[in-house]
Amino acid sequence: MSDSHALKRPGRVAFDAGVIKTFWEEKIKLHTRQLQSEAMRTRRSALDRLRGEWARMLEGRNKALQGPRRWPPSLLLGTEPFPTQDTAAT
Repeated sequence: MSDSHALKRPGRVAFDAGVIKTFWEEKIKLHTRQLQSEAMRTRRSALDRLRGEWARMLEGRNKALQGPRRWPPSLLLGTEPFPTQDTAAT
């Protein structure tokens, strides 16, 4: 480029293709490292394990609620009436 061309367009900057290629290769390397570190962080996180445990607990609870009852509900709630000698009340 000649000096006269650079003076006509002072806001433009020209780079060598190798410089641009190196710039973008460094950007890609940085992005790849960030993605890898994020993947490592999420693998070490306990959140997935906790979600799995909660899902299993809720699934067991739902099965227990929907399945046949093993005991009369009055025994579970502690509301069983006291036995009385008076049979006329029933």
